[in-house]
Amino acid sequence: MFRFIFQFSPLLIFIILLNSSCKSLNSNALFQIPKGEEFSFDSIPLIPKDDYKIGPGDRFSFVFAANNGERFINNLSGFNDGESGNIRSAQGSSNINDYLVRQDGTVEIPIIGNYPVAGLTIIELEDSLSKILAKTYNNPFVQIRITNQRVIVFPGRGQAKVVYLQNVNTSLLEAIALSGGISNEGKANSIKLMRKKPSGKREIYKIDLSSIHSMQQAEMIVQCNDYIYIDYRPRYASSISERVGPWVGLITSSLAIIAIFR
Repeated sequence: MFRFIFQFSPLLIFIILLNSSCKSLNSNALFQIPKGEEFSFDSIPLIPKDDYKIGPGDRFSFVFAANNGERFINNLSGFNDGESGNIRSAQGSSNINDYLVRQDGTVEIPIIGNYPVAGLTIIELEDSLSKILAKTYNNPFVQIRITNQRVIVFPGRGQAKVVYLQNVNTSLLEAIALSGGISNEGKANSIKLMRKKPSGKREIYKIDLSSIHSMQQAEMIVQCNDYIYIDYRPRYASSISERVGPWVGLITSSLAIIAIFR
């Protein structure tokens, strides 16, 4: 009886460990559709339907100049109007501060004071600030830029990346490339993009980039706070070997030692 157990125990233990490993192989997968449940994805907007609206936690830079931004243009052209000091352009300034939108949707802006900005687009905020500054300054030019625009990319199997958007027209393919691309186990034909709408609900789009015919989807414009999740296909053989191999080796060695000292 003992001989039977001794001969077949490695196989039995292997089967037990194999079963437990299979159950946990895909345990770190996110946003999976439960088996038997139907799910309808939203239609893919290649260009965002709505402009991004500023919300709590956003940071933005704010610069302005009177006379429709005359000083910015003078500085770019190298023209000095005779005043002391160096007037920097909105893009070139090294000391432009950014401002945090508080949880109540307001922000403290120099000259203007505490001002509600949540729910406004960049253009709407620029227009509203221009009207306020026009009471004191002649034809104010206002420029707003979100400084912490980012998307979160889960590239399949591997570490998620926070990708900061330097370009407002960043494409889906560019965002994935900035995150390091699709991992070896990632499924290019199964990408979920989750976008938060003004209502607070997220629309979910299913994207397939596995074919040359998918180029149009690859060029869709991403928006700030998008989640991009790339499904992955587990490599069962290598994963099971990694998990079970050390245990089988340990058990086999232990049984061999027992056999020697019987």
